[in-house]
Amino acid sequence: MAAAGVYWFAGYTPEDASNATQHVAHTIKEQTIEQGEDQLSRIDRIKRLFHFKKAVEEAMDKRVEHRVRSEDINPIVKQALVATEDKRFYEHGAVDFFSIGRALYTNIIAGQTVEGGSTITQQLVKNLFLSSKRIMSRKVEEIFLAYLMEHYYSKDEIITMYLNTIYYGTDYYGIKAASEGYFNTDPKDLNLSQAAVLAGIPQAPSYFNPVSNMDATKQRQRTVLTLMAQQGIISYADIDRAYYKRLDAPKKHRVTD
Repeated sequence: MAAAGVYWFAGYTPEDASNATQHVAHTIKEQTIEQGEDQLSRIDRIKRLFHFKKAVEEAMDKRVEHRVRSEDINPIVKQALVATEDKRFYEHGAVDFFSIGRALYTNIIAGQTVEGGSTITQQLVKNLFLSSKRIMSRKVEEIFLAYLMEHYYSKDEIITMYLNTIYYGTDYYGIKAASEGYFNTDPKDLNLSQAAVLAGIPQAPSYFNPVSNMDATKQRQRTVLTLMAQQGIISYADIDRAYYKRLDAPKKHRVTD
């Protein structure tokens, strides 16, 4: 009650307070994961390498409560994600040196970090095993684990794991929670419009989700749809059709175009 009064006095709405609470909860969860990683001994890390698949399963269970199989996810969801996050995902290996070079050039020209070169596989192992600390030893370990991931799992298995573990804002972890929470539907029933929204959220989960900021969500959705059209996944006519399609959501999170 007192917290609500503080937010009102400061000019914040209850929605702002809710979003701030969700952001803090997500941050605490991520910090807990990072602290656990930091406490791993060198021996523990070596054991993980020799029992990699077991380590993956344990990390998946720790990261998300409910998982879905690949066949229970509409293929358009995977296509939207790849188009947005890693368009050469099915062509390169664990590391995409072309993307790293392009990102390095872009960042040098911009004078700041505006583009990353990590593959979906690298992002997955980072989500499962590593902290967000940007130190060389972490990056080396990330690359090594990414190669292991591509050795033991197929591309489809990797992208399915990624979709099952990614954070979608509003305290939704994984594609199942996000599909049900934002659109009151299952991952296999998501349409192009909804898939584009979800593919755009991971860049900034607390900002690009339809509960926190519908205007930003719609702008990001159009960006994803445009990327899909540029890559020949959908037609340019599909962009407007999907963009103006109503986003069905449960009553407590009802959103409209």
